[in-house]
Amino acid sequence: MQTRRSLLMLCALALLGAGCGVPADPSPTPSERPILTLDDVDAEPVERREEAVALAFDPDAAAELVAEVPADLDFDAHALVCVFLGPRLTTGWSLDLRTASLSGGELRIRARETAPRTDTRPQTTYPADCGLLSRSALPPGELRVWADDTVTDEFIADTVIEVPAPSSGG
Repeated sequence: MQTRRSLLMLCALALLGAGCGVPADPSPTPSERPILTLDDVDAEPVERREEAVALAFDPDAAAELVAEVPADLDFDAHALVCVFLGPRLTTGWSLDLRTASLSGGELRIRARETAPRTDTRPQTTYPADCGLLSRSALPPGELRVWADDTVTDEFIADTVIEVPAPSSGG
């Protein structure tokens, strides 16, 4: 009985002491950060004359990547990501963003580049695709972002971006 009372007393003291430490850092650690998702977005990418991967965290930056920014796009919840293949000399090329992963401080975008079938018209096109990333899963600060092809593993483009800290208003 004495041992049980001592254990209860130790547990009560431990619980009382649990709230007496240094306040916890409110920013999530990488293991607590939400899972990164890549969702489709109904937006037409602009024609970009070079290979690139770009992210937008607000409507003004998004307007440089897509012809029209969707009115319902919530930049507190999402970041817009676009991958551009650069010029292709025939019609029929396409690009489809497939997955995004975050590891070791790098964001990797996997996209499917599709070459045209035979009998295409000679006309310069600028294949690109955009998607939405879960904003809360992106760590604030400098982030290397790169894109490659899911079929060939060929490099498409890379960049280093500055991810702003999430707004505290939401």
